[in-house]
Amino acid sequence: MKHLLLISCCVVIFASTAWAETAYISENIRLPVRQEPGNNKKIISIAMTGDQIEILQKGPDWSKIQLTDGKQGWAMTRFLTTQVPCSAQLRDLQKKYTDMQSSTAGAASEGTDTLKQENQKLAAEQQNCTKEYQAISEKYETLKNDAADVVKLRTSYEGALSKVSEQAKKIELLEATAGKSAFAENFRWFLAGGGVFLAGYLVGSISRKKRAYSFIR
Repeated sequence: MKHLLLISCCVVIFASTAWAETAYISENIRLPVRQEPGNNKKIISIAMTGDQIEILQKGPDWSKIQLTDGKQGWAMTRFLTTQVPCSAQLRDLQKKYTDMQSSTAGAASEGTDTLKQENQKLAAEQQNCTKEYQAISEKYETLKNDAADVVKLRTSYEGALSKVSEQAKKIELLEATAGKSAFAENFRWFLAGGGVFLAGYLVGSISRKKRAYSFIR
């Protein structure tokens, strides 16, 4: 007998659980969930409009329900509905809108961070390019100044070389002139010496002839 009673209870429980229907608390109400059917029974919880419940046993006045936290109790059947209340739909929409705003804000923040990083990267590249340009400009100015100095040095060198060449020509001319002058001077002295020698010879010859003539007489 006990076994039959246990089996019957299991069947009833299984049947009520298998029959469970999803429902919602209707609009604009705070629905007391009682321990047993009856307005004077103990309240075990309060269900709010839009709360989703499971109807375990439905009756004309009272229905046995299960809340989302697992509590089971009895609530008045006329305040239960299978349609999602408008307030619950609005609440879901508001939640979805808030979530969407959060996602959009997060995506926008990520996008902003990415843009900031790209801007920072571009700014760094621009600074590097500016530094390279300045370095190249400085090198170019240095090379230009060096080239100008080289041109000046070459001009000075060519001018000095021209002056040296002119001085060399002048020196050669002076040496040639000096050589000719020395030759003429030496020739004059030679002629003078020869004249003196010839005069002495003539004088000596005349003197000898006079002595010889005097001796003969």
